Amino acid sequence: MINALISLKMGMKTVILSGLLITILLAPNLVWAQEHLPSETTLGVVVLTDTIYSNKASDGTTIVYGEVQNNLGSPVNAVTLGVTFMDDNGNQIEYKTGPTLVQVVQPGGTVPFAISSTKADPTITGVQVKLAGFQSSSDRPQSLVITPGSLEVSENLAISGNITDNGAQKSTNTKLYLISYDAFKRVVGIGISSPVDVSTTQSSQFSIIADSSSRAISYVLVAESDNFQSKPTPVSAVHVSLPVTISNTTVTNTSGVPLPYVSVNSPADISSTLHYVLDSTQAFTYYVQVKHFGGETAFIGKYDGVLVGSGNQNVTVGWTPSTAGSYFVETFVWDSSNIPLSKSAPTINLVLVK
Repeated sequence: MINALISLKMGMKTVILSGLLITILLAPNLVWAQEHLPSETTLGVVVLTDTIYSNKASDGTTIVYGEVQNNLGSPVNAVTLGVTFMDDNGNQIEYKTGPTLVQVVQPGGTVPFAISSTKADPTITGVQVKLAGFQSSSDRPQSLVITPGSLEVSENLAISGNITDNGAQKSTNTKLYLISYDAFKRVVGIGISSPVDVSTTQSSQFSIIADSSSRAISYVLVAESDNFQSKPTPVSAVHVSLPVTISNTTVTNTSGVPLPYVSVNSPADISSTLHYVLDSTQAFTYYVQVKHFGGETAFIGKYDGVLVGSGNQNVTVGWTPSTAGSYFVETFVWDSSNIPLSKSAPTINLVLVK
């Protein structure tokens, strides 16, 4: 038994065997672990904490995502994780066990897990995760082939496609999992399809609707049935629908009168209309960047606000040019984590500053 306790911030990396605990603290900013076990390990089944990510779900519960890797030369199943949900003082609030999503872990393969607290308790600020056990397994051939369509990313994730059974018998109780990864290859979301039966040498349609994470930048599909699996299949066609549109960008004097040109050392207002498509509340920052025609940035200004429900909101940033010349304006809208809420609006040309 390896007796070690590793303290880390939410989303940090180590590797564990049964009895080796991982401590993850829930914090606004995720950081790397200060100490790591070797990435090359002889341990049989390990939790890859590069992929661990914890956050509060919309219902107030705490959810822990991650992946388990099988370093053995044969398949395993019945992989079980134990999670202790704790307060600031390390006191246990809840203990819960859960399985990996895919039952059979191929030799050298990884599978995701997602374990959520039962309680929506705001005092849960940390978790401990341990590998509670696993068993040897018979092989589950990777005879399923996934052909994904385009993934639509907005307030939710939506994807459909086909699943084909190339095995020698019907694929029963076939489920597909959509796994979302952030820039550090951590699991930040999982969606699950309804089960379908797929006749041998035939295809069936599938669809998945799942919560969208603003941290996700890549997506993978994997399928498993009672008798078969698929290989992990990256989703290459991703269409992102950002919730804010910028339009009607104008340059006026402080009274709102459009200007044919801006005078040096005279204040001007750069204004835009923001259209928000979601029925929710969203804090935002509206950025204005003024550049010389040669590309050099002359000014960056911002406006902080809150979008409440779907509709339009007008925003304004003041600018007082100090140098004559020709300029153009770019506008952007980001959230408090510097994640874009809009595409860059079309630039407008200021004919002259003089």
